[in-house]
Amino acid sequence: MTRIPIIGISGSPIRNSNTDRMVLKVLEASGLPFEFVKLSRLNVRPCIACLGCKDDNQCKVKDDFPPLAEKLKGAAAVVVGGYAPYGSLDAFTKAFLERLFSLRHQNGLNRGKLAVAVVTGIGRGAPGLDESAGQLTHALRLEGMEVLETLKIVGNPECMVCGYGETCSMSAIPWIFGQDARITPDKFRRVEDQSSVWERTHKVGKEIRKRLRSERGMGRGGNESPRGMPDFRG
Repeated sequence: MTRIPIIGISGSPIRNSNTDRMVLKVLEASGLPFEFVKLSRLNVRPCIACLGCKDDNQCKVKDDFPPLAEKLKGAAAVVVGGYAPYGSLDAFTKAFLERLFSLRHQNGLNRGKLAVAVVTGIGRGAPGLDESAGQLTHALRLEGMEVLETLKIVGNPECMVCGYGETCSMSAIPWIFGQDARITPDKFRRVEDQSSVWERTHKVGKEIRKRLRSERGMGRGGNESPRGMPDFRG
């Protein structure tokens, strides 16, 4: 299997979401060969705590995680994006993080990888964004990864697009924007318009490239880095 230097993971089930675009922008800014994985298109169950991985770091659950784990083993950097429904990290991303235990146990196969955490939430004073960003960052650090950046995006609640946001008694619209608020185009948020976090995306992508190129030269014979990176000049 050809090793990919950097892998992006998105837990957002929304097509071309803010989370997707942010993860992809970090990957593209690195200038390295990459692969983008959308978890909602895979079958990755939560960890079932069977401990089948304890001797060989091979998850025994027969779903889409084992092939993904093989790609992760060969990567030197990972960008993980999630979102914050119900004030907590989403289930797709959480299940993926739980399954990383199969790589963590005994040998710490993710130890030393570079990582970037990306989280989208309602923001605007609503709970969930900061908490979920902390959850994701902490989980990656527990794997022994070096988290270079945690990028937080202000997104759009489902109530803005469901068709009932202005009339539903459970709508988040009054809570976020005030009583009698209307859903208007100016209330929608795009990550590209959030200049501060968008600029940091470019910087951290370039930092990944710089770090991996530098460490590649430290490996034996100059062909591999301490993270097992292949020589990907050009």
